[in-house]
Amino acid sequence: MKVVFLQDNGINESLAVTDVSGLLKSRGHETELFFKKNERRFARKVAESGAGLIVVPMDIWGERVALSIAAEAKEATDAPIVFCGTYPMLFPEIINDPQVDIVARGESEFPILDLADKLERGEDYYDTPNLTVKKDGEVVINEMRPLIQDLEELPLPDRGLYFKYRFMKIISVKRFTSGRGCPNACSFCYNAKFRGFFTGKGRYLRRKSVSRIMEEIEEMKRLAPMRSIHFSDDIFTHDKPWVMEFSREYAKRFREIPFTCNTTVHDIDDEMVAEMKRANCAGIAIGVETGNERLRIDKLNKHYLDSQIVDAAALVKKHGLILTAFNMIALPYETIENAFETVRLNRDIKADNIRVTFLSPIPRTQMVEEAIKDGLLNVNYEKTGMRVMTPEIHTKRDREFETLYALFDIAAASPALEKLVRKLLRVKIPPVVLFFLLIPRMLREKKFFRISLISGILFYMNTTAPQYRTKNFNNFLP
Repeated sequence: MKVVFLQDNGINESLAVTDVSGLLKSRGHETELFFKKNERRFARKVAESGAGLIVVPMDIWGERVALSIAAEAKEATDAPIVFCGTYPMLFPEIINDPQVDIVARGESEFPILDLADKLERGEDYYDTPNLTVKKDGEVVINEMRPLIQDLEELPLPDRGLYFKYRFMKIISVKRFTSGRGCPNACSFCYNAKFRGFFTGKGRYLRRKSVSRIMEEIEEMKRLAPMRSIHFSDDIFTHDKPWVMEFSREYAKRFREIPFTCNTTVHDIDDEMVAEMKRANCAGIAIGVETGNERLRIDKLNKHYLDSQIVDAAALVKKHGLILTAFNMIALPYETIENAFETVRLNRDIKADNIRVTFLSPIPRTQMVEEAIKDGLLNVNYEKTGMRVMTPEIHTKRDREFETLYALFDIAAASPALEKLVRKLLRVKIPPVVLFFLLIPRMLREKKFFRISLISGILFYMNTTAPQYRTKNFNNFLP
């Protein structure tokens, strides 16, 4: 059977989709992917594809665009459309939308394989685990199957699926994940919520063997140019013995390719970072989030002190790695003075790459539920879609947060420049000026990920429109 994946554009490359495609191909099915943004005759391409099943990954901010894509597909083909991803996990009632035929919740590899097999044989699929379906006008919600405990049950991911689009193939940084799940329970993230969905279904946090990761990297080298690697795991460093083994093996086989990863302040020590450096780790990203300890601990559920952030950052810098700091502003209960505490903490740790965003509240997470309860967020806020340059948590000082967002890097550079930014807080930054102010951030991201200029420009041209920025987190769900 031909299974076709439909997505908006390349910013939403999903490693989970490549896992689904890899499994389908290993069992005799054919797969293809279409980006709506990159197909002039999108509906015709879908119609001519010969699809027997259409899969639409729907991430947390992708509801409207995914339903729009499905509506076009329904005009072009009679193939059933199955939705999967983070959005259906949080909103299974999406099954009631007329564009949605089937919802696959949880890990989608085996449910979609079972669905494709049954459709090909003309069999009833209504009792397939993980699937929510419509039958005779009624919604049938099937039991969730256990999580895949041994990730090497799956064949190698089909990384070439996305490479039909040249800008995806030639982008010089390639992403990998070493496992699934996250050890943390941040109030603003859906991982804590998902862990509850899988209670009794096996270990939530799982990891591939080092030899399997080496095999995946070797396969990518065969398929496409690769100047650097980024491990997109929420936390790459949570298992020190694994990281030490990985680093030694990576140094033997791929030391010419620098890699970057994400960590948390609890997980790294001098011995680990030294071994990673010997393997050619070029940079590490740490979640600072906010410079106010009370907010970080009480509201974000990230239990570490400013002093621990400073120590972890010093360790990264000691070994000559690029330090990226993740930050959010316009948090619930945050004042503009709290936001300047974040500015100063980034200055103190001497972050090389300051990544700052407005909070994008994820529906049905602990933080959002509390913010709605306290009247800080409209109960239907998610219907507006993700806004890139505007705070979702509105205060009487929105303009000041917007200006600080634009000038955050300048304020973090020195106390004198912080004073200047404070004087400019009520200035509205014109969009054209904002664009030029953000260029240094883009260049720092380019340096951290070791992205070549040409491949970066081509990728940027195909993916940067804000309305297409629907992927906020890396997860094991498509």
